Amino acid sequence: MRTCCPTCQTVFRVTSEQLRLRAGKVRCGQCRAVFNAIDNLADDAGDALPVTAPAAAAAAAAAPPPGARASTRPEPAARAAVTPAADTPSPKVPEAAAIAVSPAPAEFADEPTAATGGSPVADGRQPDAAADGATLPDELRGPSRTPEWLAEVPDAPSSPGERSARTTFVVVAAILACVLAGQLVFHLRGRIAISAPALRPALEVLSAAFGSEIPLPRQAALVSIESSDLQADPERNKLLVLQAALRNRAAYAQAYPALELTLTDSRDKAVARRVLLPEEYLSSAALEEGAFAPNADLEVRVWLEAQQIDAAGYRLYVFYP
Repeated sequence: MRTCCPTCQTVFRVTSEQLRLRAGKVRCGQCRAVFNAIDNLADDAGDALPVTAPAAAAAAAAAPPPGARASTRPEPAARAAVTPAADTPSPKVPEAAAIAVSPAPAEFADEPTAATGGSPVADGRQPDAAADGATLPDELRGPSRTPEWLAEVPDAPSSPGERSARTTFVVVAAILACVLAGQLVFHLRGRIAISAPALRPALEVLSAAFGSEIPLPRQAALVSIESSDLQADPERNKLLVLQAALRNRAAYAQAYPALELTLTDSRDKAVARRVLLPEEYLSSAALEEGAFAPNADLEVRVWLEAQQIDAAGYRLYVFYP
């Protein structure tokens, strides 16, 4: 391909690679004017246009960066004679062509100058193809500016086996979570029944399914001894009669507590101790009820055998074993 400088009318040979570098912008090796080679292409078949020697006719393949201004001062250049290229040898390089290899002015310091050998001279920098809208070949592109750790890593496609294993894992985890929650509810069913009485029927069904019952609360601090008395039975020798009044101060039913009776001497030292379970001091009717009703009172009367025990006092406690 050939292009003609619109300033000095000099014809140069250019290649498609040179035109792609700067979207067709070149600089004349004679007058150093910058122009668009694509808009000024000359007909290769025609012989009417003057053609310079290959050494002086190469156009620069780089355009000035954005903001740089091109010189409009043309320098005199000798036009080649209009003769058929086949009949006459290539003309000698005119002296004016020496401008192509001389240092460029300061205003064109960033512009690559056309080489006199017919090929563009690289300026050591990658052309800003994005600024001129041109696409650079792969071999001319610089390294990517994106750090490797920022590069997007594509997700590996999951196989049907992996999806099935993931689904199985989720199902098993859900089942184990439900089992753990059920065990926790079963272990705390007594407290839950106290905190939420409306759930007691459901908790009773759950307990019956496992062959158990909802345990009654066992809060010894809420069971008080309202009164107590220990006397010798005048009708029975060496028998002691324990009488006590117990009260459940809780707002809910509780299990019957155990009683601890301690006999002491005159110095308040323990000489005998006896633990009375509910089966030992409750009546048959109270045992059938099975629970110490809320805010209820209970009368206790028990006979104890105390042979060879010289007791001067006693202590009575309630507790849950």
